[in-house]
Amino acid sequence: MTCIQNRIVNLYKPKGPTSFSMVSQVRKILGVKKAGHIGTLDPMAEGILPICLGQSTRIIQFLSPLSKHYQCTMTLGSATDTQDATGKEISTGDASGITNEQIEELFQRFTGEQKQVPPMYSAKKSNGIPLYKLARNGITIERKPVSVHFFSIQFGSREENRVKFEVHCSAGTYIRTLCHDIGQELGCGAHMSHLVRSGVGLFDLESSITLDALKEKSENQRLEDVLFSVEKVLAFLPELRIKDEFVKPIANGIALPKSSFKSLPREFQSGMSLRVSNGSDAILAIVESLVNRDQFDKMDSSEIAFKLKRVLVN
Repeated sequence: MTCIQNRIVNLYKPKGPTSFSMVSQVRKILGVKKAGHIGTLDPMAEGILPICLGQSTRIIQFLSPLSKHYQCTMTLGSATDTQDATGKEISTGDASGITNEQIEELFQRFTGEQKQVPPMYSAKKSNGIPLYKLARNGITIERKPVSVHFFSIQFGSREENRVKFEVHCSAGTYIRTLCHDIGQELGCGAHMSHLVRSGVGLFDLESSITLDALKEKSENQRLEDVLFSVEKVLAFLPELRIKDEFVKPIANGIALPKSSFKSLPREFQSGMSLRVSNGSDAILAIVESLVNRDQFDKMDSSEIAFKLKRVLVN
């Protein structure tokens, strides 16, 4: 594998293009056949869009669930059918009497575990059809609420009806729906008028790069300055170390017995994802624990405690 073929680029997506089109342009600039992004950004949103290149696309499933950070502007007094500034205004209300204290109180109320109804203008599907296609034909269907988590919602500033705030939330959360729901609670209506994604795991705005800058780095053969390794982006996963003689079996997709491990985390739970190495820098595989640490300690040496989720070594 070349350097590019096993790396991740933290791309900055501007307002306008789709996430898919940004991936296509990165593939063209870097000359890679395979690439995939972590977490879709709507066309009107901007901010970081991490893109896995080549064989690093194998780890997308482990990065997509990471929590996200956003910088948002919400406009009070106007609700739209898309819940953002691209949609048709469906109602208006007087927000002049709404105080900052009321807004901050609602931010506190929405913090924590919440049930959120996905918007009709979204990529979620019903019987294989994206909801936005139904919405464009004037069709509205009932959607089941989804559990999301707001770790924090921090008030920033306000200028007349425009409120700026920052959000840290679970994957799969719709910030425009948060704005819509807050508008309903306030009784004046609201929509999301601007959104910047500022964080996904270790990826942040400071380490992001624009398409033009990426092209320049590629032309000057300085890509090592801006590409992330699989090992770095998966460092948040607890590590299992195996004995050297078990490297080949794991590369062949063979599940490993308890006796193959030489070091483990002090604690882990059943269902947890962990990275596997043999003490070198390279990650050999991602596994899922079938037991917790206490259960592992009581197992026979020949028993299987971890299920292979993804092999990363050839």
